[in-house]
Amino acid sequence: MDFALPEYVRHKDNKNLSHIPGSYGLPLIGKTFQFVLNPYDVLDAGYQQHGPVHKASLTFQKFVVALGPEFIQQLMLDSDRAFSARMGYDSPLGDFFAGGLLMRDFDEHKFHRRIMQTAFKIDAMRTYVDLMHPIIDRQIGQWGEIDAFQFYPHIKTLLLDVGAKVFLGMDMEGNETKSLNQSFLDMNEGVLALIRKDWPGLLYRKGMNGRRDLEKFFLGLVPGRRGQSGSDMATFFANEKTEEGDYFSDKVVGEHLIFLLLAAHDTTTSALTMAAYYLANDQAWQERLREELKGLGRPELEYDDLGHNVPDLDHCFKEVLRMNPPVPMLMRRTVKEVEVGGYPLAPHTMVQISPLYTHRMEQWWTKPHDFDPDRFAREEHKQHSFLWAPFGGGAHKCIGLHFADMLFKCTLANLLQNYRFRFAKADQYPSRIQHFPFAKPMDNLPLVLEKL
Repeated sequence: MDFALPEYVRHKDNKNLSHIPGSYGLPLIGKTFQFVLNPYDVLDAGYQQHGPVHKASLTFQKFVVALGPEFIQQLMLDSDRAFSARMGYDSPLGDFFAGGLLMRDFDEHKFHRRIMQTAFKIDAMRTYVDLMHPIIDRQIGQWGEIDAFQFYPHIKTLLLDVGAKVFLGMDMEGNETKSLNQSFLDMNEGVLALIRKDWPGLLYRKGMNGRRDLEKFFLGLVPGRRGQSGSDMATFFANEKTEEGDYFSDKVVGEHLIFLLLAAHDTTTSALTMAAYYLANDQAWQERLREELKGLGRPELEYDDLGHNVPDLDHCFKEVLRMNPPVPMLMRRTVKEVEVGGYPLAPHTMVQISPLYTHRMEQWWTKPHDFDPDRFAREEHKQHSFLWAPFGGGAHKCIGLHFADMLFKCTLANLLQNYRFRFAKADQYPSRIQHFPFAKPMDNLPLVLEKL
């Protein structure tokens, strides 16, 4: 099905925010540098000085910030179809993720999401668990033999190999993943480029080259999957058809796969890295999780374990995503005039909400800057339905959230049952955290692994 280009896509951003309190910071770049270093502090300063709704500026873009669970609810549920995700993300991500689910709105988004949702049903998820365990077992089992072990690059390689198997049906362990991984890394760096020109030598060109390499790879993959059977997502999407009975184009399938593989790979890499970081600082929680896993009486998690059988592991997962949500800011642009926090916003106004800030608001959470998985046993998150929102909500709620949950728990469970781990350096906590494009310690998290 073809969807006409929406009229609102043709408009430039509305930058007349004179009636909104706040400060833009430096000319052109606003508070970009401060935000990249510590987004929470920038958001908190705006909240304290100007209130929950205020204006700000980053990387040549002016927008309204709305902080708190009520605003996440308003923008995510969007019952009046007043907010465009496509135009919210167009400036930073449009060139890199064109055609991905995030870059589609309303009926078009609903159409593509309905097709993709089948790949995340329970039967498919059970298959994915069986596919990922051998890779996780094999690679984690080898980690104890590595001197000067750095967690981040090793977990990144592991999860890309898992993603290649689940999403593409390919065994790509070892050197075969390097080029694909580099393309993703280049594209992530390009997203952060201040100068958005496809010129030689610029970071943006590097990112676009990564995008072009990925597109070439996926476009070459799809034709061979037509008419084939398989349990991987690439084969599934390659054989899906429109209501008219036609295959989706190679380009459409490729765009969805690029977005999904990135979302599954990089976000879960970040979550597991930050989990290892917090647990390396908290040996008591390490042992508590091991005891829970030991109580299952088997070495590997099964799909049915992921709900009620491992509550401590579940709370750990939730707490890691509370402290470091995969996407610290969620972006939308108004399609029509709408009111946010008592302020009227004209059409085409950029609005940002922040799970990162909402997850640390002191009026809602007990000691919000402390790692405390037990807060989910106390059900602090249930005070508001959008108080914990690492996966967004509404029509655009992350389609792969259950897959991310499964991959995180299966991988962390394997690590905990094989090793006791601690920081390689005594002064490693608290560490300097890189927040963009995804959270991780700046030093790649060097650990000492003790084989159990």
